[in-house]
Amino acid sequence: MTEESLNRISLADITNNYKKRFVPQNAYLAVVGDVKFNDIKPIIEQLFGTWQKTTINTTSYKDPKNVEGIQINFIDVPNAVQSEIAVVNTYHLKMNDKDFFPTVIASYILGGGFNSYLNMNLREAHGWTYGASTSIGAGKYITSIRSSSAVKNHVTDSAVVEFIKEIKKIRTEKVTTEELESAKAGYIGRFVMKAEKPESVARYALNTAIENLPADFYENYIKMLNAVTKEDVLAVANKYFLIDNSRIVIVGKGKDVIPGLEKLNIPIFYFDKFGNPVEKPFSNN
Repeated sequence: MTEESLNRISLADITNNYKKRFVPQNAYLAVVGDVKFNDIKPIIEQLFGTWQKTTINTTSYKDPKNVEGIQINFIDVPNAVQSEIAVVNTYHLKMNDKDFFPTVIASYILGGGFNSYLNMNLREAHGWTYGASTSIGAGKYITSIRSSSAVKNHVTDSAVVEFIKEIKKIRTEKVTTEELESAKAGYIGRFVMKAEKPESVARYALNTAIENLPADFYENYIKMLNAVTKEDVLAVANKYFLIDNSRIVIVGKGKDVIPGLEKLNIPIFYFDKFGNPVEKPFSNN
């Protein structure tokens, strides 16, 4: 979306989109609280009973593909005082796959907690950032793993080297017992805290329906996390953390950053802020 396209949106466009997209066959309703089904059902029927089904024109998209080899995608922001770095690759991981829980733990060890590989390297060892993290997706569709951080301009190239090193480490070395148990404890703690919130309970109910999960998926959540082994972590890291097929997306001040990046011998492609390919923003001469 651009400023021009946003300004072209009319009230009629919004109304038509609502009529086409906000339809009952696209909707789920979760109710969490001190209520009984037989009490809440007539209220819901009164509120939503007149909501009529309509014909839905679905839009299909091609699955995004990973690049053939690692590359840097650079967006120049001439007034940037730091670089935003994201190492990204896509994959397909469903929540009901056997790899789901090992991947959750692997991502936590790589960049999910304070003691993660990336944070201990970029923040604690080098002092280049306030934090580095990894996030993963899972679901019915193609999703991605994203390791990211904001670093000082003059260490952008060095940070890229360390990102690659840590991702390769979790793909080639088994995690230690301490790292594995710490990750499990951290993730389980977060899960327990979230499970106390009504909105989380609703989200879990919706996930069970939308993602076609077993009815006891969340009852067994902690047990499945605790069952993850070092070998599992190594296997999923190799399967999903595809560093050799990743895009390293960097937004920063090209004049200060690009000369160092060029020394890494990683192909660099340049884009504007809308994702359109452009020429290199300046000359080294």
